[in-house]
Amino acid sequence: MKNKLTWLFLALNVYLLNGQTIDILTDLNPASFTLNFNDYNRETAIYCAQLSEVVYWDSLKIDGLHKDVCEKYPSLTHKYDFIDYSHKNNHTQALLWGNSNFLVISFRGTEPTKLRDWYSDAKFWNFQSSPTNQTDYVDMPPGHGGFRTSLNNLVKHKALFEKIQKILSKLTPDANQKSFPIFFTGHSLGAGIAQFFIEPLSLQGFNFAGAYHFAPPLAVTCAYNDHMKSNYGHKVYDIVNYKDYVPRAGRNSTAHFGKFYRICKDGFMYSEQEYFIKFRFWERFKLVRMHALSSYLDAVKNPENTHIEILNRSSDSNQCLVPKKDIKPCDK
Repeated sequence: MKNKLTWLFLALNVYLLNGQTIDILTDLNPASFTLNFNDYNRETAIYCAQLSEVVYWDSLKIDGLHKDVCEKYPSLTHKYDFIDYSHKNNHTQALLWGNSNFLVISFRGTEPTKLRDWYSDAKFWNFQSSPTNQTDYVDMPPGHGGFRTSLNNLVKHKALFEKIQKILSKLTPDANQKSFPIFFTGHSLGAGIAQFFIEPLSLQGFNFAGAYHFAPPLAVTCAYNDHMKSNYGHKVYDIVNYKDYVPRAGRNSTAHFGKFYRICKDGFMYSEQEYFIKFRFWERFKLVRMHALSSYLDAVKNPENTHIEILNRSSDSNQCLVPKKDIKPCDK
């Protein structure tokens, strides 16, 4: 009886894993990814949300997924590189996932069991690079010290730019660095790191083409925010689940600069202005669920959350949350 239960358990797990693999293989169809980020695109958001999940995986599992994608979509060249930086005070990962038409860079978010990730999150005081400081990468915007440190480690110690150039040459031998589209994604801490990499990538002559950030923390300083919004905000999507606390924690003169999309309690998404709205007492018990990447993936997969449907329900008179008073990021 015990052996039968064991085999039943294993079979059930294989079934569930196969279901997840089939699901993610469908979602990672390159044909569903639009290169135009001027408008929200549901299929592209799903693609990015899945890569925000994949970057949490170990390298062996990622390698298996890559082989499955190559087999399912053989018309394109597919390549990936998993970058893992580990130090006593910092633990940062990035996934370079691309094909002949585009490259997506996904940064890993906070792992609850990794104290080094919590240390990066908690280091929220603002830093600004100095041209005379040889220990920092000077092209990063001023802002959250922990996220800047994580990105700095990838650039300095893991040769991030060189690895991007290398994977581009593998995807297509005649890849033009200035025109080949590169996109970002990430959840939580990963979305925080992504915000700081946009400008450095662009200043290095690469083509930053857009980003989907899920539960993005406040990162770039208010003083620099207008510059980021003006140059990149039209193709960056900051997606926040209802009152998820992480995207507004540590309001230390920092703000988001992308288009703000809020997921309401009913699972519908709204395009609206960003406001800070306090939790009610019982809502605090839903913090983990609100922040979980699975909740974000469920919302972007909702067939009601197409670009047109979101616009139709988003107006000054029809918002997900209406604040009692306007408390916006960077307000004192």
